[in-house]
Amino acid sequence: MTIKVILLDDEVLITDLLSNFLQQDPAIEVMSTYNFGTSFLDAMQEATTLPDLFIFDYRIGDTDGIELLKRLRVLGIQTPVILLSSHYNDSLISFIVKTGFAAFLPKNMKPSTLTEVIHEVHAKGFYLLPAQFEHLREQMQVKAQPLTTDLKLALSEREIEVLHLIAQQKTGKEIADLLFISLKTVEGHKNNLFLKTGAKNVVGLIVYAVQHKLLSLDEISMY
Repeated sequence: MTIKVILLDDEVLITDLLSNFLQQDPAIEVMSTYNFGTSFLDAMQEATTLPDLFIFDYRIGDTDGIELLKRLRVLGIQTPVILLSSHYNDSLISFIVKTGFAAFLPKNMKPSTLTEVIHEVHAKGFYLLPAQFEHLREQMQVKAQPLTTDLKLALSEREIEVLHLIAQQKTGKEIADLLFISLKTVEGHKNNLFLKTGAKNVVGLIVYAVQHKLLSLDEISMY
């Protein structure tokens, strides 16, 4: 299956080089590239076919990836977004959780790492660097709190089963096979979990589950 990608960076050289590199992987197709946030959003409003994921630079002219992610969600586009930044810091893992990006990566990483991340995000919905995972574990340990009765009642047993399998890094298809349900049903349960917990992505969902004692840290497998 080809992973369709759209790139957005305000430097033409970057989008051209990155596009050429990524398409050396036969499993990746760069659908289009954009160098302005306005033209990108205009195109997305008219789009009849969406990619499997977007790759944004943090700073794009007079706007940024955070604002563009918000605008995409307002348009009802839930496609995962990988954010690249020249001002990267491992401690910004909470940034991923709060804003809803599928991955947050330093712009000076090896291009081959980006290829790996694209495959991981496409399969599992998110990716964390090892150092990010350690920061995440520390934050979850500090902020643990009891689960409210309302949420206990709101989550079904099957939703909790799906949650545990998500934490074990199972893909949607693997969850469907293990629970003998359809992939569409799995996605329905995931959407319900996002709605009920208020999480914006899989990372946020796992953090929420640990902090409210639906999961233990030992149950999480990030790799």
